[in-house]
Amino acid sequence: MESDVLIRAFREFLLPSAPSETPLATLKASGNEKMRVRQLMPTFIRNPAYFNFLMKLNILAQKVKDWRSEVPENVDHSPVIVDRILSLMGKDLIRNLTVSMSLLRAAGTALPRSTKDAGLSLNPSDLLPMAIAAQDCCLDKKLMHADMAYNAGLIYDWLSIHLSRIKASQDQKAYTKEAFAEGLLMAKIAYRMGQRMGRVEQDRYIFAGALAIPAGKVMMNFLFPKETKERSWAQFMADCEKHPQGKREAMLTFEKKRFPVTHADLASLMASFTEMLRPAEKAILFYNTPYYLKSSSPGLSTIANLWSVAALAAAHPDGKFQVEPHQEKFLKKYALAGDLLKKLL
Repeated sequence: MESDVLIRAFREFLLPSAPSETPLATLKASGNEKMRVRQLMPTFIRNPAYFNFLMKLNILAQKVKDWRSEVPENVDHSPVIVDRILSLMGKDLIRNLTVSMSLLRAAGTALPRSTKDAGLSLNPSDLLPMAIAAQDCCLDKKLMHADMAYNAGLIYDWLSIHLSRIKASQDQKAYTKEAFAEGLLMAKIAYRMGQRMGRVEQDRYIFAGALAIPAGKVMMNFLFPKETKERSWAQFMADCEKHPQGKREAMLTFEKKRFPVTHADLASLMASFTEMLRPAEKAILFYNTPYYLKSSSPGLSTIANLWSVAALAAAHPDGKFQVEPHQEKFLKKYALAGDLLKKLL
């Protein structure tokens, strides 16, 4: 059973979400302050699909026409136009456009292959609502590593487009937004805790990793649908809601007993396949049991501890929760125990 579930997860979600060279290059460039946007030109020259896509955007139609007229017909105008498009739009917009194109490709939408194709109209906000919302959340609150928040939010946009492509139910598609909201709350709590701790190794992933964790629940909700009744993820979550121990506590106790994989397993795989969060993969996998990383990866153990507490706090917004022994030890180490933690919620 476990192998069947993982094979399906790989086929439906993981392999399609692995970014190709061009969008991956623009994702990396967005987070690299030292890299100039014009350094992406060789990447686009090697990829005519993306190059022609940019050339045919309606918002650039007149400029491209003017630029072409400046170059003799017998001269390749591609390098000149690509250079100008990159300089005009900047790294973040180029990233949004190339990632949007990847989503369209994953959805099976036809893409421009030659300069003879008709003009195209594209609004990245329609295709990347959660990636952009995650980045804007960080920018609005002046939080660091907004580019990584974008990468984590992008996981949910990938999941959303794949769920539409495979004709998932409306409940399954709606659950993506619920999980994203949960992840965003976890991320905010984890970030505020991290600020109180001072210097944290791997702090680049504190917000983004916490945001990415509930993405595993989206996959669980699809792999174990309502039709499986008591074996469904929806029924499991309902059972956890009613459990006297509390929702979060019940999940920790019973998820491994009821399912052949866990949401942490799937979230860590997704982080690995989307590549940008790969360094935090183990911390995501062991966020419920961060003590397993203490000896081998102390830096990852620290952020996994952060996420463990953030997940508990997010499940109890009223502040009425009981920390586990390992969480209490972690909180005391960084002077976060007691009422101070609840003030951060």
